[in-house]
Amino acid sequence: MKSHRFWIIAFWFYLGILLAISASAYLKVIPTEIASFPHYDTILHFLLLGIAAYLSHLALNKRQLHILGTALPRSAFIVFFFCIVDEIMQKFTPHRSADIVDLLADVCGIIVFTFLAEHTPIRKTSQVR
Repeated sequence: MKSHRFWIIAFWFYLGILLAISASAYLKVIPTEIASFPHYDTILHFLLLGIAAYLSHLALNKRQLHILGTALPRSAFIVFFFCIVDEIMQKFTPHRSADIVDLLADVCGIIVFTFLAEHTPIRKTSQVR
């Protein structure tokens, strides 16, 4: 088996950052200055979830699901699942709002960054025995 430990570590590190950002949003501790930037929320959805898709695709060694004869990235489905869960949670949180535009930005980010990950070479090293 080939090693891709760097991508696994990068993914887990980034996941910690992403969870901290998400918790900050739910706890209303995100600095208010960021709101002065137009469309910041949509842009951040695109970037944050896109990067999550990129790193998870490489951490999973570009594994695919085969659906109706088509190979699709497994990581994209996993990240999208958590996007749906987050939007549902926002629906029931008083100071957050579920938004279809945010979900579309998530999907666009997942698609673009998964495409980039598909074209990123994974350095392969031999497994140490």
